[in-house]
Amino acid sequence: MIGWIKRRWASRGTLPAAVRAELDKEGVELLEEQMEGRVTYRGYIVAGQRPTTGDQSTVAALALTPRRLAVRGTQGVHLDAPPGLVTSAVPEDGVLVLTYDAEDIYTTRSGAVEIRLQTPRAAEIHARLQAWTQTSAS
Repeated sequence: MIGWIKRRWASRGTLPAAVRAELDKEGVELLEEQMEGRVTYRGYIVAGQRPTTGDQSTVAALALTPRRLAVRGTQGVHLDAPPGLVTSAVPEDGVLVLTYDAEDIYTTRSGAVEIRLQTPRAAEIHARLQAWTQTSAS
């Protein structure tokens, strides 16, 4: 039992095997795992539930393929977005901020979402996301 808990704890913020295999088939261009961060929801609504506003901590993985940006994290953080719907910024060294409107990606949701991730590769990932959005738009 203890071994299972240790393995589970060590794999926090990594891509599940099934998701990794799916992304590998699409051609992973960028992968960063085990990033600590915070997710902030503003007026977030899932069909049939009350609006949520607040934030939560997460440990997440980010992957980029030619088709999508995928983020998976603890606390149920799940994002699959095509190019152009998620904006990125680096407000300070080592911090990558992803923002999007939920209704642009998921038809049953609305509200604003901000994901702040800590990684020494923040500037590199931001530049790659910008290039990916530009290339996909043309």
